[in-house]
Parts: sequence; C-alpha cells; structure tokens
Amino acid sequence: MKKDLWILVTGAAGYIGSSLVKHFSHNDNCCHIILVDDLSRGDYNYLQKYLNESSFKFFNVDIRDKCLLENVFKEDLIDAVVHLAAIPGMERCKRNPYDAVTTNVYGTYNVLEFARKYDVGKVVFTSSAAVYGNPIEVPIREDHPLCPTNLYGVTKLAAEKLLYVYYHNYGLKTVILRFGNVYGVGLYTYWETVIPKFVRQALTGQPLTVYGDGFQSRDFVHVWDVVQAIELVLKANVAGEVFNVASGKPVSINSLADIVSKIVERRFNRKISVIHLPPRKGETYIKDFCLSIDKIRSRLGFKPMWTLERGINQLIDFYLNRVVK
Repeated sequence: MKKDLWILVTGAAGYIGSSLVKHFSHNDNCCHIILVDDLSRGDYNYLQKYLNESSFKFFNVDIRDKCLLENVFKEDLIDAVVHLAAIPGMERCKRNPYDAVTTNVYGTYNVLEFARKYDVGKVVFTSSAAVYGNPIEVPIREDHPLCPTNLYGVTKLAAEKLLYVYYHNYGLKTVILRFGNVYGVGLYTYWETVIPKFVRQALTGQPLTVYGDGFQSRDFVHVWDVVQAIELVLKANVAGEVFNVASGKPVSINSLADIVSKIVERRFNRKISVIHLPPRKGETYIKDFCLSIDKIRSRLGFKPMWTLERGINQLIDFYLNRVVK
C-alpha cells in the first residue's frame, strides 16, 4: 500500500478491529488510520497508546448517527474503509433485533452513502458464513445460494445487497469478506464463543458444554489470519467481489472438545468432562461444514497461518497470563 494512505476502520475498538489497528501500527506503509467506534462493546483502553501517534485519529461515533459519521468523512480524504462495526452473533441479534437491524443494515447504508459522497476509493465489508444458512453442498463456495436461518445472517445479507447496489449503481469499489468462525487472541478476547468458552471451562474445572449431539461442524479461522485477508484485499486491485475467509477445514464440535481436553490434560494433568445441552434454534447443525477458500487463495494469495492447536494453546496462555492474574 502506498504512503500517506488514509484508512477508516469502523468498529475499531472491537475484537477484529483492534487487532487490525495493532497490525497497521506496525506497518510502515499505512500512515494514517481513522478509528470509529461507539465503545458499546469494544474496549478502547487497549488502543490508548496509539492516541499520541500522529498517524491515528479516534472518533467516538455510532454509525447510525448520520451527522456525526459524515463529520468523520469530511475530516480527511479517505482512501479506503474497513467496515467492521456491527451487532455480532446469533444470540445478540436475537436479543436486540432493533439494534441488529439499525446497526448492521442502516449503519452500513450510512457508511456506503458517505463513502460514495466523499469519493472513497474502496469499502471492505466484513460479512459472515451465516449468510449461507444450511448448505446444500460443502465446501461452500462464494456462489452458493444465500438463505440465512437467523437474524444475524439476515442483517449481514441485507448489508451485502447494499454493497452490491452501490458497486453496480454508483461505481463504488466494494469487497465483501465472509468469515468463518473467528477465534484467537486479539488485543483482547471474548469468552462466550465456542473455542474461548471451552478453554475457560476447561481451565476452571467446568465441563465443556456442547449443544446438540456435537457432530455439527464449524470452520474456524484465527483472528490474525482474518487481519491478513483484510490487508490482502486493501492491497489488491479488486472490486465487486466476494471472498470467503476461513481455514477451509471442517471441525466438529465434538472434535474441538476433544482437542481442547487433550491439550489441557497434557499440559495440566487435569481430566476434562463434556456435557450435551439441547440444540439452539437458528444455529447451523451440519456435518462437514466448511468454506471453500480456493478463490481468495488463488486470487489474493491468502494462506491460513494458524493451526487450531496453536490457537488453543495461545488462548490458554492468554487466559493464564491475563485473566487469572
């Protein structure tokens, strides 16, 4: 990426956003980063050290607030937007449907409209495998039918359609990234998603809780591999495209529980148990669920660097060093 590039990151204090900002802070080719977050879920304390650097600007803005958001776009000539701000996950969207729709759909419209109005070079939107719903074939390619089964997936798909319209009707260069199940240690970590939850349960002597029979699969991708994919898209001359970002490998929840158990048992000589709970409505229960990453691998050179075992050991060390202390 060229010198003096201005990149606006929405959701910059969130899990993926803060990891991306940390990466940019060590990248000499990215000189100016504009951070936007409403601080409703993220934790800006992890990014305090960047406030005194001239290459970073922070705006405490809800993307649903058109006036405040437009002021951000007016501030500088922005080359690219990485749009991460969202109400994430099936359960949070189910509990907060108004916030989910207004943030994930209307907020995305605001970002796109101001990107169009102020001639932003590219908008990278972070979507989800949830837009596919129950797959009719695996690995799931980008041209697979889209039929989300929960509100989170519906809002992400609606936002994707907005990007499609802004690309074809207005010529705004947009790129959609559909993530698998993101995990791993960023600048901080949420512990309610399945891999961190299993690690926390195992380290605190609780049984690992599996919903359903545990044969359902997920495609787990480490947060630093996600950051790699975002940077590749920012560098590449691509627009109007959709890319899956994942490991390309299915892992059943039973297998995941077994991997976590064996690592904890080996490292701490502690026996781990597993209990099964009823399935959760709206969740995908498919064997061998995984995303095809052939397109992003061949077009952009994406290569996942983090194995599941390495990522689990990283989470264990993080929990012991940061959470326990």
